[in-house]
Order: sequence, then structure tokens, then C-alpha cells
Amino acid sequence: MDKEFWVLIFKIVIFLPFILCMLYLSLKYGGTKLRKLQDGRYMRVLDRISLSKENSIAIVKIGDKAYAVSSSLKDIKILFEVPSEEIIKIENIKELPQYEDMKDLFKKHILKKQTKEEVKYENKK
Repeated sequence: MDKEFWVLIFKIVIFLPFILCMLYLSLKYGGTKLRKLQDGRYMRVLDRISLSKENSIAIVKIGDKAYAVSSSLKDIKILFEVPSEEIIKIENIKELPQYEDMKDLFKKHILKKQTKEEVKYENKK
């Protein structure tokens, strides 16, 4: 084996744990920091959907009120005011889940998917 192969293996052994550690830290602490950045703002985009390359519809919250807004290359128009009950629903859907650690994430999502797949498999029998 030549020298380049061993240099490549050495780089993988050194940098892979570093990358995994950075991924773990960003998952553990990043979600709460991103949420805190947007929580203090007076205006927020609660949800957005693209209709085409240039057009989209967004739900924008300004203070205590929210509006459905259409946006295109030419202009932005307020379509209607969103009722307060709908604002609460949208905000609850968009909340980022918080996890204690990677084990908690694994238990809540990975194992849940596995049990759903097992149930589907048993129902097919």
C-alpha cells in the first residue's frame, strides 16, 4: 500500500470524530439558540409556501395579529387577516422539538419508526 492511502486513513481517523462531535453539539444546542433568535422579534414569518419560482404565500405575524400575504416579483399584497385560533395552531405546528440528548432523540424518533414498521409488517401477515 502506498503512502497516500495511509494519509487518507489518518485524515479520516482524525477528522471523523471531530465532525461527529460538531454535529452532536449543533443538534444539542443549536435548536434552542435558533429559536431564541426569532422569539424576540416583533415581526415573524410563521409559514411560507412557494406557488411557483417567483410567487409564494406566507403567514406573517406582526405583533399579536397575523396576515396571509402573497408575494411576487412585482409586489406584495395582504390577502386577509388570520384568526387568532389559526395563529395558535400554526405556531404549535412550527415549534422545534427539544431533546435532552441523542438518546432521547433516538428513542422518540428512530424507535417509533421501527415499531410502526413492525406493526405494518404484522398487519400484512
